[in-house]
Amino acid sequence: MKRFSKVLLLLCILGAASAARAQQEHLYAVIDYMHIPDGKTQQDYIALEKLWQRLHQKAADAGICRAWYLNRVENGGRNDFVTIRVYDSLNKIADPWPESLTKGLFTSQEEAQMGQTEQVRNLTHSELWEVEASALSKLEGESQHYSSINFMKPTPGKTGDYYKMEKGLFSKIHKARVDAGQMDGWYFLSRMFPSGYDAEYDFITVDVYLDKAASQKQIDAKIFENALSKEELAKANTVQELRTVVRREIWHSVLRVVPSKK
Repeated sequence: MKRFSKVLLLLCILGAASAARAQQEHLYAVIDYMHIPDGKTQQDYIALEKLWQRLHQKAADAGICRAWYLNRVENGGRNDFVTIRVYDSLNKIADPWPESLTKGLFTSQEEAQMGQTEQVRNLTHSELWEVEASALSKLEGESQHYSSINFMKPTPGKTGDYYKMEKGLFSKIHKARVDAGQMDGWYFLSRMFPSGYDAEYDFITVDVYLDKAASQKQIDAKIFENALSKEELAKANTVQELRTVVRREIWHSVLRVVPSKK
């Protein structure tokens, strides 16, 4: 039942090295990118993930995983889907599905079907991200419908400045937009693994909307003006100097898991 990739095995080492950091409240996201091979369909893959969803639900109810999402990628090139597992501890990533969760959870036929996972989808790569900032409305326990993912690469020598601007200024703007009902949520994440100066991108921002129409509504400039001081607004307007948007993808919610209400 273990579906570890080499990347996740390395995370065990990373978790041990980051033990002191993990003692504080942090959220981490393991993002797996999936490609559907020839001869298989999206329906085949979703049917398979519905079985895995049962296991993710057990992990969430046991307090191991905070949430799990399956999203279809609208414009991801070779990647057709992504799965996202959210944790509050790096140590929990090392053993996401202990045997106590899997025992008696599936019939022999279902286990055989899950054993065909590698034939139904190709795991192209995995990444570990840390949630650095967020602005939310009622996303906790609710489905995310339409998300615009912005992949960011800081200008050389400007990583610190870019990080401070997203966390200090743009978090205020997006919180104001969420409070005004213009968007459902916003996240700012930094990539922990793999990492390096040669990486295509180092950060992502996630803009969450109810649907496509909501994402296309004109932004109210007054929200910016009310959220920031004149000095902050002038500084925010220089963000283009601090980072490049490498690409944007649209993710549509398909399945989700959050802890069951007790």
